[in-house]
Amino acid sequence: MMAVPLSLTEHLNRLVPLHLLVPAIIIVITLLAAGALVNSSAIKDIYEPKEKPIITVEELWHYPVKGLGGIKLDKATIGRQGFEHDRTFVLVKVHRDEKTGEVAVLEPMYSGFNLHMVLFQCIIEDREKGPEHASITITRVGPENPNPTQLTYTGHSEHQIRFPLQPDMKTLVKTNMDMHGSACEVFDMGSEISAWLSKYVQHETKLFYIGSNARVVLGSGAPNSPEAIEKRSPASALIRKILPKPLVTPTETITFQDIGQYLVVTRESNADISSRLDGSTEMDIHKFRPNIIVSGAPAAFDEDFWSQLVFPHNIHMDFGGTCWRCQAITVDTKTGKKAEGPEGEVWKRLNQYRRVDKGWKYGPVFGKYSYTSLKDCGKTIQVGDQAVLTKRVKEQPIFDWPLPKAVVAAFS
Repeated sequence: MMAVPLSLTEHLNRLVPLHLLVPAIIIVITLLAAGALVNSSAIKDIYEPKEKPIITVEELWHYPVKGLGGIKLDKATIGRQGFEHDRTFVLVKVHRDEKTGEVAVLEPMYSGFNLHMVLFQCIIEDREKGPEHASITITRVGPENPNPTQLTYTGHSEHQIRFPLQPDMKTLVKTNMDMHGSACEVFDMGSEISAWLSKYVQHETKLFYIGSNARVVLGSGAPNSPEAIEKRSPASALIRKILPKPLVTPTETITFQDIGQYLVVTRESNADISSRLDGSTEMDIHKFRPNIIVSGAPAAFDEDFWSQLVFPHNIHMDFGGTCWRCQAITVDTKTGKKAEGPEGEVWKRLNQYRRVDKGWKYGPVFGKYSYTSLKDCGKTIQVGDQAVLTKRVKEQPIFDWPLPKAVVAAFS
């Protein structure tokens, strides 16, 4: 029997039930009418600059395992939670009850508290065969390895381990893990990897995989979070609460990034920090662990006030809050310990003039978190791409992620 084409109404009714569609349309029309009254003045703080600087992409990075060595890219593909395969794995210290031996706490490992994590280098092999056939090789590049520059998997080095880029989650044990108050279900990568990591960390350590799960962005950092919309436009926030869920743009989510999908840093800001060291030391910008390094900012730390960049292929990248910095920026990448001289003092220098976020009074900030929407999934950003700074904010953002007290104390 020949299929009968569906009408537009039938298509819509499949997406949104008719009893919801009619009031939704009325609400949308009301919102559009209200927009004429509310206009841009209700979008608090955000404006379009008269001059729109051209920002050039200099480097792209992703970090398959949080806190370990990153991978430099010529081209990066946008996924649902940032660049594909960025921080989809995390190292976790296992703390057990002394009496029962049961797991008491699963502690995500942060490079700022574990400087030696820099001595693990990651690469992705067989990427050209597709993600389902690719693998991650981790090499311990510390002094115990006589051949630390051999990063491709050899199969006979005790200082290397390999596992799938996209493991079969059906074969892995599920558990739950909390990071900065945002929890999610994760998958344990098994005892062999745990034993290998524990040997170097000198504490029981596991490797967790996030799989198809995600963490919620708390506070107003994500542009489409209820809190962010409330700050920008109370009228829009009210409409959002009334609209049926299928008509609401979902809040952005993340993997094991700390609090944002991408971290963007500028050459101009890095040059400013370098100028405040001893006059001859250049700050290694990669210690900030950025996803995107750009140039062309009108001034150092101008990115504090960026709200949106538009890349080729009409990719819209919206900005959230600034990134608070930990001791990871002081590491000596060769020893995995705090660096000697000016490199080891960079956090203190930064702390003298970059405690500018009223919501994070405990230390300095550098770089800014950003987000892309689901409509841009599958698109790519390349080195050399030029983006247009289309929107700015009048005031520096205020960090409002509700961190647990223990985390705040650790970073204070």
